[in-house]
Amino acid sequence: MVEKTVHQSELDRSSVAESLRSLADEFESGDDVHIRVGNKSVRLQPPETVSYEVSVHETSSIIRSSRETVTLTLDWKTR
Repeated sequence: MVEKTVHQSELDRSSVAESLRSLADEFESGDDVHIRVGNKSVRLQPPETVSYEVSVHETSSIIRSSRETVTLTLDWKTR
């Protein structure tokens, strides 16, 4: 079974930092991780060690505006 929950919004930098801090606090708690995705709360059960990947994608264009994307990926096998 595959289930994907996605929510996209535009936030100011302070709100992005707050959201990332909240996620970090959930992981640091050592218990289940609860993540708000839009109007839904998702409960995850990560082990002590997870795979962590950061990627940065930079595009520049003369005709259109340039764009930068940062993607964080956390991945693990469930308990």
